[in-house]
Amino acid sequence: MVFGGVIVAIVIGISFFSPKPQAKQTEGEVKPIVSVSTFPLYEAARNIAGDELEVHNIIPLGGDAHMFSPNPTQVAEISNASLFIYNGAGFETWAESLKNTLPKTTQIIDMSQHVAMQKSEEEHEEGHDEEHQHGAYDPHYWLDIDNMIKMTQTLDAEFSKRLPSKAEIFHGNAATYIGELQKLKAEYTKGLAECNNRTLVSNHDAFGYLAHSNKLENISVVGLSSDEQPSAKNIADIIATVKEHGVKTIFFEEMINDNVSQTIARETGAKAVPLQPLENISQDELKSHQTYLTIMRENLKKLREAMECR
Repeated sequence: MVFGGVIVAIVIGISFFSPKPQAKQTEGEVKPIVSVSTFPLYEAARNIAGDELEVHNIIPLGGDAHMFSPNPTQVAEISNASLFIYNGAGFETWAESLKNTLPKTTQIIDMSQHVAMQKSEEEHEEGHDEEHQHGAYDPHYWLDIDNMIKMTQTLDAEFSKRLPSKAEIFHGNAATYIGELQKLKAEYTKGLAECNNRTLVSNHDAFGYLAHSNKLENISVVGLSSDEQPSAKNIADIIATVKEHGVKTIFFEEMINDNVSQTIARETGAKAVPLQPLENISQDELKSHQTYLTIMRENLKKLREAMECR
């Protein structure tokens, strides 16, 4: 599925390191562009950049980030950026081919090379190389807060290297944001320490990092790709597991079809509750000024309630 038409980009003011013509910062001064491919990358980049760079998230608001493919206008925007940062690990199937066509003036960062990756449950025992390929590594690494910190540190270093005159600003902004992320991590550690049930059941395998970093059991109806369709046997197995573990909540991702979660909930008497994997945000979330930090806190609240944590 391709999201065509007019691009809806999240933009925040920023200054950079490329001679390309960009949006004006002040009269006679330009703001080179940083283009990113996911909401977590946008959040890390904009918090470090402050007013020194211009950050664009190329994926339209409310769209399924797994299914996105850029149209010609969006490709042109990426080509006009000084820096293109993408998630990697097979999350953007279009990025691997696109990056080979970008001009040399566009620097490229595959963020999956700078974080701690974990193997996917879909991984085949053979047939993958050392590169992060779809099916070998889970690409939803930003849901481990330690990885979000690593992403922030990586972008701080990259921005400072390319614009050393602003390095002190970048370092200060990064330190502030990392402090907020560390506070969030402490809230998760404390909030999920003592729970009656530690099983997280969802319609899409997007929460492996969140589960692993908080010692939760992660069970999903389908794998890493949001358009995957579960078999009748798979659904039956999940229903049996939910009943066996006494799970009272089935989580689903709002931006993809939740029919399967609703079916499992009906068959087991559990509630179906949305959980945000933060691949993208909706128009309503943007209007209400939602961020990585606020959405992760809302997720924590839902997890605590579902797992009956003290």
